[in-house]
Amino acid sequence: MAQKSSRTPLIHVISWLLIFSLPYLNFINKPEELLTTNKVFFFLPFSFILFLCLLFYANLYWLAPKLLNKQYWWLYSMIILGGFGIYYLYNIGIFKYIVLPQIPIEDRQKTKDNEAWRNIFRVIFPILFYTLTLLISNILHLLDERRIQKEISRKIEFQKVEAELNMLKLQISPHFLFNTLNNIRWLVRKKSENSEESIMKLSEVLRYIIYDVNADKVSVRQEVEHLKNYINLQSLRVLADAKINFEVDKTSEPLMIAPLLFIHFAENAFKYGVDGKNVPEIAMAIQKTETGILFTCQNKILNAGNSLENKGVGISNVKRRLELLYPDKYDLHISEIEGLFNVKLRLLIE
Repeated sequence: MAQKSSRTPLIHVISWLLIFSLPYLNFINKPEELLTTNKVFFFLPFSFILFLCLLFYANLYWLAPKLLNKQYWWLYSMIILGGFGIYYLYNIGIFKYIVLPQIPIEDRQKTKDNEAWRNIFRVIFPILFYTLTLLISNILHLLDERRIQKEISRKIEFQKVEAELNMLKLQISPHFLFNTLNNIRWLVRKKSENSEESIMKLSEVLRYIIYDVNADKVSVRQEVEHLKNYINLQSLRVLADAKINFEVDKTSEPLMIAPLLFIHFAENAFKYGVDGKNVPEIAMAIQKTETGILFTCQNKILNAGNSLENKGVGISNVKRRLELLYPDKYDLHISEIEGLFNVKLRLLIE
């Protein structure tokens, strides 16, 4: 926007310099006529264009913005007609009191006889130039109004998106907290020595959710630490021989992404891939690609009959956040094949 606004005055200046110079272009090929041309005729075009220039900006910055609407159209019309009357009298006065006295007496009769030429000079040209000036001024005004309305609409839409994202984050924290507190309750009931450790892990996870995700972007490294804390917290209640693997490509860690995009897939992996009887198999990975990052998650489905893709608000939330934060810049595939739940999420990071 700053670049556009800085160019606009320059365009106006160049345009008016060209318009003011048009009547004098014939002197380029005949510079000697500058000395013989009557100075009155030399400055005459300048005065007409100056009047139109003042009209142009008075209409663009005052008349049109304040009066060119349904409520004041009649006042606008009256002012425009009054302005034309002034411009017409201005042309008549210039011709009668400035141009005509400069014409030799012997040539005045010829000028008088050429009534068509006089009408063109007095009536047709003023109407044409006055109308054209107002037309261009009003077009620029309407374009500027349209641009302003687009900016307002864009700001409103941005505020809606921001409010929706904040709401989705509020949905994220209770959802995750609810599941984790259930796990801690399970450990406390067993009087496990890992209860204190689980509370510490939970505090680290909550610290991340409460403080760090207020930023629009976080590093992949921060997301990885958050996922590791979550995995360690959940691992306290799984069987000792559980196959839980989380691989991270170190080159992806400096990249910046929206927070809390992966945690729901990890939640689902533990929720539907752990039953307390069978050996869970959960594998997650984050890799750097040529255009961004790839997150994968796979778990064995131990709770048969569950339709994992649409369970809870978690995955639906992350889908909505992807649509808002990465429109046309993400690719999400979720599938259930041969007892395995698979997630592949590609993010395009510019």
